[in-house]
Amino acid sequence: MKKTTALIIAFSMFGTLYADDHKKEKREHPNKLMSAKQCMETKSGIGWFLGAADDVFEDIKKNEDSKDKSWNDEKWADAIALSTLASNYSTVYDVWCKDMINHRMKMRMHGSHKDHIKEKKQKKD
Repeated sequence: MKKTTALIIAFSMFGTLYADDHKKEKREHPNKLMSAKQCMETKSGIGWFLGAADDVFEDIKKNEDSKDKSWNDEKWADAIALSTLASNYSTVYDVWCKDMINHRMKMRMHGSHKDHIKEKKQKKD
């Protein structure tokens, strides 16, 4: 009987030790698709596509009258394609990155607010 009780206690202790082991693992949030680095790359990609589309629009404005219709149509197609890519990247950024970055900024502001309150208390004392 004592051996059985000791065995049950040993297994129950092992179970609780094993149950705490999952806390050590760093897991990503299941809804997180992109890392912060990928979000920053996406944001810079949006800027690049918008800049490239703007360059094409400027080229169309400059040379609209001096070039033929096929050149004009090709440039408009390029500008629309670049603008569409920028729009698509913006949607991806909005869905997967914006909330994550806003949450980080909120946490930073919250932390700095706590620091400010601590400093204020220390000055008061």
